[in-house]
Amino acid sequence: MRWLFLFLLFTSCAQRVKVPINRMVSPEAIGGGAEIEYKQMGFSHGLLDFSGAKTDNSLVMGSVKNTELYLGLGVSQNADLFIKIPEESTSLLGVKVQVIGDPSKARGEGHKLSFTLAMGAERDSFEGDYKVKLKADAQDFSLIHGYRFSPTLMVYEGVTYSKYVFEGTVEESGFADPNFSYTADNVIGAHAGLELGSAAFKLKLELGSQRIQWSHSDAKLYQYFGYSLAASF
Repeated sequence: MRWLFLFLLFTSCAQRVKVPINRMVSPEAIGGGAEIEYKQMGFSHGLLDFSGAKTDNSLVMGSVKNTELYLGLGVSQNADLFIKIPEESTSLLGVKVQVIGDPSKARGEGHKLSFTLAMGAERDSFEGDYKVKLKADAQDFSLIHGYRFSPTLMVYEGVTYSKYVFEGTVEESGFADPNFSYTADNVIGAHAGLELGSAAFKLKLELGSQRIQWSHSDAKLYQYFGYSLAASF
């Protein structure tokens, strides 16, 4: 019931499409049980611009620090189901599979390798200068490698590929075409980090980088430093 409450609380705050720069996903599966993780991380975001009564202007791009809640369930020794619930962005439901090395609860030294597949969708409406109805869809793939030096220290790095699509309608605007659509097909990311702690409690520190290009907009490159705290059960 507590997890359900947290899920409803965070998803009710999801109002905007932003794309994560940091990931802070371990190359180790949980190894059975469950995990909850609180993250402070960077996101790129693009603000809609309807100047000139047009719906295909370039997005006003930038980056912002937001929180994300990660809930993981170890369905086997080397596979997790997870949901990522970022603040004011698209939640993702996915699977992580570890193909090399021991899971987190084993604390085995050596190389680790895993991949993740995730998808998400949001439907929302908001009001500013205009009343906007919005829907967003996301796909996310990552490959993460790590090396555990000891039961309390692991370094990791990874690459990600994402696709985000959002479209909507500017209601009661009087525009000749009130519909809009933006796509970022090849969002490429890279990250490197450090994990400290035990199987029960962990701290991650990570530097992430992202190249993103939305429709009608120039390509942008962002970097961000993030951290997270996780507890496993």
